[in-house]
Amino acid sequence: MRFYLLSFAFFLIFSGFLVAQETVVIFSINDPHGRIDNFPRLKTLIENEKALNDKVFFVSAGDIFSGNPIVDYHPNKGYPMIDLLNDCDLDISVIGNHEFDYGQDVLNARIEQADFPFICDNVYGATGALSNINGYELITKDGFSIAFVGVVETGSPGLHPLTHPKKVEGLTFSEGLESFPNYQNLKTEQNADLFVALTHYGQNKDKQILENYPFVDLVIGGHTNREYGYFHENGYMIMSGSYLNKVSKTTLTITNKVITDFQFELIDLSDTSLPMDSAMKVKVDDYNNQPEFYQVIGNAETHHDKSEVGCLYTDALRDVTGADFVIQNMGGIRAELDQGDITPYDIYSIDPFGNGLDTFQMTVTQLRNFLNEYPSSFSYSTFLEIYKDQVVSSYV
Repeated sequence: MRFYLLSFAFFLIFSGFLVAQETVVIFSINDPHGRIDNFPRLKTLIENEKALNDKVFFVSAGDIFSGNPIVDYHPNKGYPMIDLLNDCDLDISVIGNHEFDYGQDVLNARIEQADFPFICDNVYGATGALSNINGYELITKDGFSIAFVGVVETGSPGLHPLTHPKKVEGLTFSEGLESFPNYQNLKTEQNADLFVALTHYGQNKDKQILENYPFVDLVIGGHTNREYGYFHENGYMIMSGSYLNKVSKTTLTITNKVITDFQFELIDLSDTSLPMDSAMKVKVDDYNNQPEFYQVIGNAETHHDKSEVGCLYTDALRDVTGADFVIQNMGGIRAELDQGDITPYDIYSIDPFGNGLDTFQMTVTQLRNFLNEYPSSFSYSTFLEIYKDQVVSSYV
């Protein structure tokens, strides 16, 4: 009897050495939309953590482009973001809907310049660098491997991402949720320690991933610009706001390839007490040194919210085009207009996408049907008499 007790005790002690426990740190951003001013603090944060831990990952959940004229109107559209993310040693990014805003040729050029891979499982039919995008990537640091699977939202009619339809011509997309069954054995097949869904999909869809696919350990998401980090159903989910105002720092304890501790922190990158990387600061200042963007070209007597800016925008388009009716979806109005001096930077910020405009000839009936069936909020400008029937809630 004593022999068996001693043997059992020895087995427990020996088996204790077989427990594989790791501490991993993941910095994550989403929806920076071309904002570059906080990169110097971000770089220092990441570098300081890497001095303490060899298992530090830095990832992006998409929409790195569109929203800052300094980036959007750079001679190589979007390049400053790629350059600065390269300097921060970004490990991986999922493709967001606004990655398509500059067109596929420009996106291909930016992908080729990136020192990090882009992923997106639910896009098909691309050419160039975009055609070589994988649905997943395995990233390894100090012997610890994370399998990242990426999907993009498809909220536009026809199952397309929310970008101008002309920018995704020739491409087809599938529902992102349908991608994950193909990867249910990925963690085992790749001997990965962690399965991360890196998505530009939105909070509700990220929840559905965890509710339907228990093999997903963590969802790092973007698109809906929320701020959170919490447990949901079978795993954890993270989102970090927008505009590079904040970065998420998630510290995980992984025991035998299972998350056994989750610590989440949102770090405010506008905090002036955070140190800056001096070389990065010089580079950001150089990108921002575009005096032509800040010449005064007008004056606003009062502050204009986005709704009022939408009216200004459509009035201007009607004046330029001579059209009878101008419509602009409110999703394309991205900035308010402050009281005081107006600069080109202000104007470019209103509509950062450079979508141009299309003209159509329509009958009154066609116009009425369009307005009643249009799925999004919009602003318009016209001399026509138009009103909404409050009883039936339709335009007449």
